[in-house]
Amino acid sequence: MLPRNELEVNLAAARAWRMNENRKLSDLAAAGAAQIGKAEPVAEAGLFAAALDPWQAGTSYAKGAAFVHNGAVYFARQAVVSAEHQQPDSAGMEAIYGVRPIPDDDGVYPYVYNMAAVAGMRVRENGETYVCTRDIDPLLYPPSQVAAHFSKEE
Repeated sequence: MLPRNELEVNLAAARAWRMNENRKLSDLAAAGAAQIGKAEPVAEAGLFAAALDPWQAGTSYAKGAAFVHNGAVYFARQAVVSAEHQQPDSAGMEAIYGVRPIPDDDGVYPYVYNMAAVAGMRVRENGETYVCTRDIDPLLYPPSQVAAHFSKEE
C-alpha cells in the first residue's frame, strides 16, 4: 500500500495530465472550428460538427460558411441565401453547397455524394470500407466506382 502523500502526489499528477489533455482537445476543436469558417473546409471538417450551428432556411451564408444539416457538415461554395425548397442535400445543389461527413467512432467516414476525401481517409460504402489513395474533391461517385482514388480495405 502506498503512503498517503505518495497517493496525493500521484493523484495530482493524474489530474494535471487530464487537464493538459482536455486543453489539447479544446485547442484542437477551436482551431478546427476557426479553420472551417475561413475557407472551403478540409475533408475531415466533420470532426468539428458539434461546434457548428444547424442550417436554417432564409439565412444569408457567406462563401465558406459552414453549418450542420441532416447529420453532416455542409458549407457554402458561394454566397447564398438559403431556401427551404433548396436544402443543402437536395439534388442539383452541388455548385452551391459542399459536404463533409461526420466520421463514426472508428474514424471511418460514411460515403456522401459531393464529399471530399484525402489520402489515408477511410470511407464506408454499403458496409465496405475503402481507403483513399489520392485526394478527390468533389467525390461524385461511390468509392467502389473510383479505383483510381480508393482501394478496398481487407
